[in-house]
Amino acid sequence: MKLRDLLRPSPDPASAGDTEPGGLRAAARRAAGAAWRDPRVQDARAGLRERAQEWRSEVQSRADARLEQVIERRYGGQGTPPEAVSALLAQRRQAREAHAARLRARQALLALAETPEQRRVLTQVAQATPWAGGEAGEVRYTALLDQLAPSGSPEAEMGVHRALWTLAERRVLAVSPHGVVTACPLPSPLALPAPSERA
Repeated sequence: MKLRDLLRPSPDPASAGDTEPGGLRAAARRAAGAAWRDPRVQDARAGLRERAQEWRSEVQSRADARLEQVIERRYGGQGTPPEAVSALLAQRRQAREAHAARLRARQALLALAETPEQRRVLTQVAQATPWAGGEAGEVRYTALLDQLAPSGSPEAEMGVHRALWTLAERRVLAVSPHGVVTACPLPSPLALPAPSERA
């Protein structure tokens, strides 16, 4: 063994990981994960998701209306369409109206937010609320904190705590003793005060 080989510093295993291809990929994944959890990125994603849902609903509604027109034209001169066709059209119309009602409920739920933090919380809860167009699921208090305040800084976490408890006090959200966060049913339009009573 030569003297210069002995004097050459051995590579540091911690720093070598970042220069290897696998280490670069891991660093890139960590950076992408951090960006993905950024509240501004989450807000943008939620906005895009809402617009995509509205667009899909609109396209489906137009396609169904067009289908109904074609069927009505087809059977217009020959009396009413067969019972099976009428039942299928009624079923599609009901499904479309139920989907539109869920989207309206989602928009009404999100409209109850008074701050950006409250909107982020409500967006996450709405995604797990079937009556607001989401898929059935469970939202845990700790998971919301991890998702909406990934840095773990006291300021970020306090903003999420404040948003959650303000919404709970207003009876927009309910928090179970086990830490499950759910959206409270929206008041029916009949239960809301008239505009003159609100003033």
